[in-house]
Order: sequence, then C-alpha cells, then structure tokens
Amino acid sequence: METTALGYTADHARAGIDVPLPEIDSWPNQFRGYEITIAIPEYTSICPKTGLPDFGTITIRYMPAERCLDMKSLKY
Repeated sequence: METTALGYTADHARAGIDVPLPEIDSWPNQFRGYEITIAIPEYTSICPKTGLPDFGTITIRYMPAERCLDMKSLKY
C-alpha cells in the first residue's frame, strides 16, 4: 500500500465516502480553443489528522473539447 509523505494512504482518501456521488451534468460544446476557469470558494473539509475544519478554494481550469461541465452540479 502506497503512503504519502504525511502518512496518508488510499484508504484514508476513501474513508467517509459511504454514499454514491451524483453525476456531473454537461452539455455539448459548440466552440473550440477557449479556456474555462471555475473557482469554488466554499470548499470545507475535516482534517483527518486533527479533526479540525479546513477551508479552501478549489480552482478548475480546463479547455473543453466535446462537452462543458455544469458548474452547479459540479459544486454538489
């Protein structure tokens, strides 16, 4: 089993996930050659080491090919 420098394993990453995740909606992309940036500043989690809350921003930057991601379903 592979362990990170902080001592976390793949089992730690999967811990707490006991419900199926919802599908992420998308729609056909009619253009090409542009970049989409999605910033989600409401990210929160519980630190597996200390049990304290962690806060952060997730930023996704991508160039869509055939489909674009729906931001609302991505957040959920």
